[in-house]
Amino acid sequence: MERERTAWENALNELVAETHACERTYGTLIQSDRYPTWLAYFKKRHFEEVDFEKILTNEYHAVTERKVARPAEVDKPIFESLETQLLEKNLSDKEVNVLITAKEQALVLQYQNLLAFGSLPKTTSALLQSQAEDLNSTLQSLRMDYNTKYKTGPIKSQ
Repeated sequence: MERERTAWENALNELVAETHACERTYGTLIQSDRYPTWLAYFKKRHFEEVDFEKILTNEYHAVTERKVARPAEVDKPIFESLETQLLEKNLSDKEVNVLITAKEQALVLQYQNLLAFGSLPKTTSALLQSQAEDLNSTLQSLRMDYNTKYKTGPIKSQ
């Protein structure tokens, strides 16, 4: 039981680190002005991740009895390669959509893996579930955009 608690505490700490990395990535992309058609999306996701990080950090401190969290770091943050690719390459909007969709899917999977722990406190589980649902909604919007704009071409009005 204690081993599983430690496992989900570590997974929660890693998720806090991922949300921080995601927030940082989208903040950098906002400032870059490289993809003006994606600017509104970058801003939306940046501010969502700011909120998610605060909520998750507070929850982490609450469930660990206010232990000081070690500096949360992940070897290879999910969004690090996204930032690098978007800043170093000149990608089409379609390619940006595909790249972002893959990274957002990986983040949702991290939430799902954490939610799979049976001993997760109910409040923590509810917070994670809510955030995962928000991310899933974002993911569905990205997929719909891809299918309407890029797969079948832009919708033409007469």
